[in-house]
Amino acid sequence: MQIREMEVIPVAHREPPLRNSWGAHSEVAARTIVRLTTADGEVGVGETYGDERVIDALERAAGLVEGMNPFARKPLELRLQDPMAYGAVDTALVDLLGRHLGEPAYNVLGGKVRDEVAFSGYLFYKYADSDPDSASVAPYEVDSAESMVEEAREFVGEHGFRTLKVKGGVLDPDEELRTLELLAEEFGRDVPLRIDPNGTWSVETATRIARRLREMDLRVQFLEDPVPTMHAHARLKRNVDYPIATNMFVTEFDQIAPAVELDAVDVILSDHHYWGGMTGNLRLDDAARTLDLGVGMHSNSHLGVSMAAMAHVAAAMPTVRYACDTHYPWMAEDVIEGGPLAFEDGCIALSDEPGLGVELDESELARMRERYHETDPLAYSSVSSMAAEYADAETEVGRAAWLPNKPRW
Repeated sequence: MQIREMEVIPVAHREPPLRNSWGAHSEVAARTIVRLTTADGEVGVGETYGDERVIDALERAAGLVEGMNPFARKPLELRLQDPMAYGAVDTALVDLLGRHLGEPAYNVLGGKVRDEVAFSGYLFYKYADSDPDSASVAPYEVDSAESMVEEAREFVGEHGFRTLKVKGGVLDPDEELRTLELLAEEFGRDVPLRIDPNGTWSVETATRIARRLREMDLRVQFLEDPVPTMHAHARLKRNVDYPIATNMFVTEFDQIAPAVELDAVDVILSDHHYWGGMTGNLRLDDAARTLDLGVGMHSNSHLGVSMAAMAHVAAAMPTVRYACDTHYPWMAEDVIEGGPLAFEDGCIALSDEPGLGVELDESELARMRERYHETDPLAYSSVSSMAAEYADAETEVGRAAWLPNKPRW
């Protein structure tokens, strides 16, 4: 078996104006679809970020991918030296091999350790959608604890999520604390809660908030990136007894050892887009288990190919102790046939169809590809590019002087 062609297909999809500590999402966002076709006409697909750096890296990688044996992945990874570009190709290779072998992707990865994968209801403060009728959920402005509870009712009612995560770092920390309190009052004090301020609190503020949380008797699973550096996380851990999770400061293998030496984190949030693909996430799982670290899963504004890949790789990772994050319920359109994939009681059930179990909708793919070339979509693949893109998007709501400075509180 030999790969004949690698297609790199940038697309743009509708996205709500979600807020975070860097600013806000614009209402059009970019993703990239990778499609591999063998000489025999077999196909595998992957999905990743949509900025020019990633697209350029994938287009350069095509010369190495075309002509390769899909089973011989390691030489490609070593030649690319780019975990994000390789991650997109790796996902497409896993899908291709699963289809070729007639096996689901989780079996290509070594087999599933769970039949369904739990996800959290990922709640955002947000601006009102400019086109409310096209929103998939919560088109109104969410700028208080009360409106966040209203948003959460929709998430739980429609998808059955049993864990709730608040994207913080937007309102005053005490208002975000009140949001967690009202969520517990609404859904029960046993509901697992999380908050992710994206590094916008000082160590002193994060310490105060954590101690208040203990007094309020909430079931907070962990604090995610509450402070702005790895060393600040290490200082914070000396003050509080909540686990500390990160997706900002441990995003590659070389960063694990310093984090452990500093005792800076307890939970690493995996992501098959930049930990070396689906197979790289299995290596991360082994490393975390060896070091007694917890594993969860990070999310970005992804479409159905990534959603399927997230479910398959999480099913094959024994150390995933927490419900995975996902932006997917916010997405109002998709590139897969029959999409979007459905949640039941907050979970995605694993398909036993070959590969990822999804097919591209060619008409939607063409429509979103055309939109990519006709618009200026939100596109990033790093913290610095994300900060610039989100800050730029603030001009759309009249906050042209917005500065994503941290810590803010």
